[in-house]
Parts: sequence; C-alpha cells; structure tokens
Amino acid sequence: MSKYTTLLLDADETLLDFPAAEKAAIKMVCDKFGIGFNEEIRATFSSINNALWKQLEKGLITRNLIRTRRFEQFAEHFGIKADSNEMAVYYVECLSTFGILLPGADEVCKALSQKHNLYIITNGIGTVQAERLKRSGLLPYFSGVFISEDIGSQKPNREFFDHVLANIPEKDKSKICVVGDSMSSDILGGINAGLDTCFFNPWGREEIYKPTYTANSFEELLCTFR
Repeated sequence: MSKYTTLLLDADETLLDFPAAEKAAIKMVCDKFGIGFNEEIRATFSSINNALWKQLEKGLITRNLIRTRRFEQFAEHFGIKADSNEMAVYYVECLSTFGILLPGADEVCKALSQKHNLYIITNGIGTVQAERLKRSGLLPYFSGVFISEDIGSQKPNREFFDHVLANIPEKDKSKICVVGDSMSSDILGGINAGLDTCFFNPWGREEIYKPTYTANSFEELLCTFR
C-alpha cells in the first residue's frame, strides 16, 4: 500500500495534452488573422513559447511579458503584419477552451483519488488553466488546484511549494509526492521543497535530476502508488 496520502500532480503533459491545445489555439489565431497555418508555423510558435516559459522558470522574464512577447517574436520571424497584441489576446481566449486530456488521464486520476488526496500544481495563466481544467472533467477527482499566476510564484521556486504545503491538510512531507513531466519545474521544485518526486516520462526525456520514482506510462504510475 502506498505510503503517500497526498499527490501533487502537474497538469500539462502529465494529465492535459498541451501540444494539442496549443496547436488548436494557434491555428485559430492564424485563421482569424489571415495567416496560412502549417507545421512550420506550429513548430516555430511552440519553440518560441517553450523558450519563454523556461526563462520564466529561471526568473528572467515575467508572465505578462510572455503573453505578448511570444507573438512579437512570432510575427517578426514570419514577417507577419498583424497586431501582435491582438493575436496575444485572442490566443489566450482560444487556449482556454481546450481541456484536452492525454489518453488514460481520466482513468488514472479516478483510480489515484480513491486512495490519495490529489492536488493540481501548474504553471500558467490563472484564468486559462482554471478554464482548461474545468473543461477537462478532472476537477471532481481533486481536492484543490494551485496555479502559479494566482500564487505569485512558479515552479520550481520554493515559494510556490511553500504556498502549496501551507494550504493542504497533510503536513508530513514524507507522505507527499510530486508527480510531473518536467525535470526543471516539477522534479527540481519537489526536490528543493524536500518532497519525494515521481518523474512521469512517456516522452523519453533525460533525467537531469534524480527523482524518487520514474513512471513511463500511466500504468506504471498506478503501480507506483498502488
């Protein structure tokens, strides 16, 4: 039987299919602003967006700057004349509507919730993540949701995890485990907070830090916490 009473689960690419949501949202932006959508457009925007969020994790940029700067860089790269601020606003509106689950996420959350108290811990824009999680249908399995913009700090910062730990019933760190796909935010953040970690890695990513557990599928994740 699992020794953990509480699991802190990341959202994007752990439970939610963010690449699918991002693709759908940027396609809607392209359609609205008369930009021919293709794989190069998708891949370039995704690369720009990922790089900026990595800068946020390191404290090199603010969340508000990300909203517009990703579209400034995107427009500059392709020579797009559309207003980058308008694109940024519309993208956030579109992204909010996509709570696309990874296959099996609903089943695994239902199973885990029968033996553990579950909480979402996610970096992102508060209104966007809250709406996506609502649309995903996962919220009934969770006792709470912690979003970086609402907290005022993001993973892997210790302040983020201190806030989470101060606002959940379980106070024994040995009974709490962080579950996520990101080495730089979930695993490093959990380690720095003195928590056990489970690296969810169906993507074959490198283990830069040493998690307590690694699960390469939802089946392995369930076995870890059975």
